[in-house]
Amino acid sequence: MEDLRKLEEYYDGVLQLVTLHLINSYGAVEETDKEFNDRNYPKAFRIKLNEESIEIIIAIPYNYPDSFPKVVIPEPYFSELYPIPHLDAEQVLCTFDSDQAHPNAVDPIGVIKEIIQKAQQLIYTGKNKLNITEYMDEFESYWGQESTNQYLSLIKLTDDPKIIEAISFHHPSWGNQLLFAESRVDGQRWILQVGGKIYDKRKKALYLPLQSIGIPPFPRNNRELLQRLRSFSRDSLKTLLKFLDRDNRPSTIVFSIPYGSSKVIGVWEHGENILISTSAFKGKKKKKTGLKGFRPGRKNALLELTRDFGDLKLLKHTIKRVDKDYLFIRGGDGNVESGLRVGIVGCGSVGSHIARSLADIGVEEFLFVDKDILTFDNIARHVCGASDVGKKKVDALQKMITSHFPNCEVACYPEDILKLLVSYESILNNCDFSVVAVGHLPTEFRINKLIQERIIEKPILFVWVEPYLAGAHAVWVDPTKNGCFQCLFDEQHRFIQSVLFNPGEFTKREAGCQSTFVPYGALELKRFINDLMLFLRDALSGNVQENTIFTWLGNLKEQRLNKRKISSMWVAADSYSVRIRTIRERTNCKGCSN
Repeated sequence: MEDLRKLEEYYDGVLQLVTLHLINSYGAVEETDKEFNDRNYPKAFRIKLNEESIEIIIAIPYNYPDSFPKVVIPEPYFSELYPIPHLDAEQVLCTFDSDQAHPNAVDPIGVIKEIIQKAQQLIYTGKNKLNITEYMDEFESYWGQESTNQYLSLIKLTDDPKIIEAISFHHPSWGNQLLFAESRVDGQRWILQVGGKIYDKRKKALYLPLQSIGIPPFPRNNRELLQRLRSFSRDSLKTLLKFLDRDNRPSTIVFSIPYGSSKVIGVWEHGENILISTSAFKGKKKKKTGLKGFRPGRKNALLELTRDFGDLKLLKHTIKRVDKDYLFIRGGDGNVESGLRVGIVGCGSVGSHIARSLADIGVEEFLFVDKDILTFDNIARHVCGASDVGKKKVDALQKMITSHFPNCEVACYPEDILKLLVSYESILNNCDFSVVAVGHLPTEFRINKLIQERIIEKPILFVWVEPYLAGAHAVWVDPTKNGCFQCLFDEQHRFIQSVLFNPGEFTKREAGCQSTFVPYGALELKRFINDLMLFLRDALSGNVQENTIFTWLGNLKEQRLNKRKISSMWVAADSYSVRIRTIRERTNCKGCSN
């Protein structure tokens, strides 16, 4: 409590200091209107900018100088200025972006001066149209200020127009929603994977790339829209009219505008053609629904927008992009693995974490193969948790991946990989590559044999870990290259590059059922897989030219402290290091002897 009081005293002291400065230096008057004061902004001051003959209100936040003051343009000055760049419909003038700039807390008076100078500069350049290009920096914000709804979009923002699907659905957390998608199948899968319920009604929409739609204020009705398109995007007008001639109202248009190397996006809607007019004689109301001189139901979009329904209000909506490209640019580094289909054979702890990591870098098509059921014994190091116990591992993993990344498409085979290969031995060829994380040497040898016989024609990544994650290994085998998985094992099927001298010594056995397991924790597993992903990206980029073994060395110091003997080839290695080596063919290897 004592610290809280000290902080409160500090903020109160700064507020008194700023109040005196604003009154003495700017002739500020404290604003008493509750519209400008709330708990977050306990004091606000009205200041006249003499050079601009404009008044502004500076609202001081409760935690000033740790947050920027808010600048408001009151009436009648707001109506004189709006719209100008950086001034929104709530009358707030954005002086500094708090995500990019921070107030200098040791100079609260200097910050106030900077805020006032910045406000004056923005008002001057806005009034005199010296910063029109800055409208594009906040285009979606300005469009949003006039919008009615926000919709979701999966569509790719191409340079060519196209017909798209508008799918209505309900989500328990989001309520009623509308999703735009390239196809109905893509949209429905996304909705179902996020837990939505699809409505039966179907509707097409038009995606229309524009060169520009001008600056605010944006078109309010059909006629103004037509004029804007004629001025700024004439090439798109023919496409729009053709679509409207065929579509029943209401008609929805998703548009994009170039912005740097990307695009900004919005929606407008042409409502039903209904106009109510009142005659001078006895105030009789007349309802108009069709084009003058046309039969009922006939369309002519040009006459509709210019003559008969030119004054019909244009509805505006915003879009929240949920397509993969946007999400990985907005929430990632922009590097996205596109167009890959990956098989995950073995969906236990290792396979599940690899699948999740691949989804994290943008892989969106998977094949999951595993016959086992998730148990409580698994969940300490599996990506799925207690709520999934009792489900097939492939189903639990599929649900976890697609609920987080609804763009993903996952095929599941809840059976042993060898049983699947008996029925369909080339199934892994449907993937660009597959990860084999079964921890069962006979199965791995069999898959390796199918590679050498060219039945499996796509690369395989064999992955397994050693006890206590003293080490972990990944073997990249491309059927077109020399050397194979079995080349790394001796005649007794012992792995010749293991980190622990005798890893089998540390395998644990449960009482009763006598099942065995390898002890290791999820934290070390994640460290291994993070490093493995970097290697895998190199392999997918074509930088791994030969069949290769990737060895990850864990906490070797801990292994020695616990008297676990390290193999001679790794005794001088550093903890948490990586070794990448080319596989050398063994002359007596039975895996690739043919």
